[in-house]
Amino acid sequence: MDKATLIKRLDTFTVETPSWGLANSGTRFGTFRQPWAAKSLDEKLADAGQVQKYTGICPRVALHIPWDKSDNWGSVQAMAKANGVQIGAINPNVFQDECYQFGSICHSDAAVRQKAIDHHIECIEIAKATGSNAISLWYADGTNYPGQESMRARKARMLDSLKKVYAKLPPGMRMLVEYKPFEPSFYHTDIQDWGSSLLLCRPGAG
Repeated sequence: MDKATLIKRLDTFTVETPSWGLANSGTRFGTFRQPWAAKSLDEKLADAGQVQKYTGICPRVALHIPWDKSDNWGSVQAMAKANGVQIGAINPNVFQDECYQFGSICHSDAAVRQKAIDHHIECIEIAKATGSNAISLWYADGTNYPGQESMRARKARMLDSLKKVYAKLPPGMRMLVEYKPFEPSFYHTDIQDWGSSLLLCRPGAG
């Protein structure tokens, strides 16, 4: 790649700010509460607007459900616009409920898998309501000990679940699946051997 082409591509490079990054910070093991951290979705969007104002490369903010759930998505879209940003990818959280201790879309219990799938579909509807063209998926599914469960069966359940979610995507919407080589399980992570992030698109996606 020549220098001119590289510079041209860098000029169009943008970053999507995650909404959770604007709230109280911390680590996997604890949260450090800060009085200036955003405490509501409106405050997160206002902060995201400031990030965009001073960097010029962060025009979108990703939402995480249920953390950012709203009863009025039209007002959320308007608030984002008022702050100079757009709603980016919608992220279903399928790792914090007690029932997800042994996985979500890979869980051996069909009822737990269906709950996770239903939440994904809810997030697709939220994406449509906010003008987002993507849902972004991160999974804590995996095992902590050898022999804890069949890795092949879990992969088959993941594929089946993702197919059901994909079937609900409207034309032009993307489904991003985040790749984690080791995190968060000790023995194996259900998606770690797939090589890289997956991008699944309905026809018409940009």
